[in-house]
Amino acid sequence: MIINNFAIISQLQLDFKNGMTALTGETGAGKSIIIDALGLLVGSRSSVDFVRTGQNSLTVQGLFEVSKNSPVFGILDGYGIKHEDNMLIIKREINRKGRNVCRLNNELVKTNVLREVGKYLVEIHGQNQSQELLDEDNHIDILDRYAEDDFAQKITKYQAEFQDFQAKKSRLRAIQKDSQNIAQRIDMLKFQIDEIDTAQVKPGEDDELEEEKNHLENFEKISSSLQGSYELLSAGGSGVVDSLGEVRQKLDSIKEYDPAYQELYESIDGAYYQVQDDMATISDEIDGLDFDEYRLDNIQKRLIVLDGLKKKYGPTLDEVIQFGKDAHDELSKIDMDDNSEEKLTQEIAKQQSGLLKLGQDISKSRHQTAKSLTKSINQELKDLYMKNARFDVDFSILSADNMNEKGIDQIRFTLKTNVGEDYKPLVKVASGGELSRVILAFESIIAEKMNVETIVFDEIDTGVSGRVAQSIGDKIYRVAQSLQVLCITHLPQVAAMSDQQLQIQKKTANNKTETEVSLLNSQERIEAISLMLAGTKITDLTREHAKELLELAQGEQEKLD
Repeated sequence: MIINNFAIISQLQLDFKNGMTALTGETGAGKSIIIDALGLLVGSRSSVDFVRTGQNSLTVQGLFEVSKNSPVFGILDGYGIKHEDNMLIIKREINRKGRNVCRLNNELVKTNVLREVGKYLVEIHGQNQSQELLDEDNHIDILDRYAEDDFAQKITKYQAEFQDFQAKKSRLRAIQKDSQNIAQRIDMLKFQIDEIDTAQVKPGEDDELEEEKNHLENFEKISSSLQGSYELLSAGGSGVVDSLGEVRQKLDSIKEYDPAYQELYESIDGAYYQVQDDMATISDEIDGLDFDEYRLDNIQKRLIVLDGLKKKYGPTLDEVIQFGKDAHDELSKIDMDDNSEEKLTQEIAKQQSGLLKLGQDISKSRHQTAKSLTKSINQELKDLYMKNARFDVDFSILSADNMNEKGIDQIRFTLKTNVGEDYKPLVKVASGGELSRVILAFESIIAEKMNVETIVFDEIDTGVSGRVAQSIGDKIYRVAQSLQVLCITHLPQVAAMSDQQLQIQKKTANNKTETEVSLLNSQERIEAISLMLAGTKITDLTREHAKELLELAQGEQEKLD
């Protein structure tokens, strides 16, 4: 990932490896800024406030290696974006004027396309994701993530039926509320269609009739002008043609004496024959003159009809014709819709019964998923030193009249943290540290089934310490066996479990603040973890503790591998 002019980052290039990468450093050094930049690449909301002070724009680029079976490639194909070698380049640029440019493999795309692709690339878990788990409206979606593969087909079939069911209910309500207006609309459409169809309007007809009308209204003037023109051209001995003929003969007799005479002759010769042709054409026009007063009257009446249609249905005849087609289509759809309230009510009742059966089947699958999930979560919580905690999924069933696009279930995650207590909604019983462990328990289970390439834990270990911290490190490392994991942490136990550790530091030079990132070697990791253990001053003892922690972590990794 390459970051330019993002917040306190001037220029930064990061290479993330497989497995677990820990991002460590003091608060405010820029760890979360790096994750924010990654979020921009996968479609998160942009802001001009991200642009570094004194700069006009920021850019973030990322090169992603994508699994061969990832849905990303189907999305790229759908938008005509070329791809090869399972590699995807994403670039995003934001300037101070709010201009936001997104590119996938150098093709310009909208932000929504970036989000569509991004959801299969990176999943970021931090404070906002904790809020997602605390919002009971999200619990049914979270549960569905854990369902078997065939569940998606069931819910897709149900939702298609539900949408059609809702459409029929809407149509029934419209009929019940506005049946008189529908009848009036049908009458109006029929009148309009009859008026336009009866007129048998043709494209461009009004222009043709106006031209013919103009011709007939000026018949006497046209006839007089043509007759006079013909007489002037053809009058024996004094007509234009005879005069041109005489001039032609005279020039013909002297053309050999001078090129200028030859040129004059050719010009007059051409004019002579052209005027002869024009005289013949005028003669034909005179012969074709025919005044029909009844035709003029019919044209005027027809134009009155066409003008009336244009005033009602469009300023042009093309729009009148289109209006008629649209009216036909609308009437056809109304006719296709059986506006019989009784018949539609019967259809809705039948479809509701079918939906209820589909919903019951989905609910049965969800109960099975919940049973499996509950067992797995409780085991994970036990591993995370919440041995007395018990997680459960609480179901309530909606009535047939209240079923929604997700089925007939209402789902709420519940938890009890101590023996003898009752199950209570998750939001009411989980402390910060407990909630972090519940989230991690979810992620540990779903890791292998997740349709993403990378998962980010942004200080998910907040509020825990000691052996719980070591257990969280183990869980994150286990997730990293299935997915690439980036983890922002302040816990030495978690950092020690990482495959690589990036140290983020904030430095000030020339009155400017800059974020720097270093890939730590073995000795540097000892120093960094010593500082995490000591807080301020590193001693030989803290170095020994850090070295021991790294050795213990390596042993844990070998066991988990």
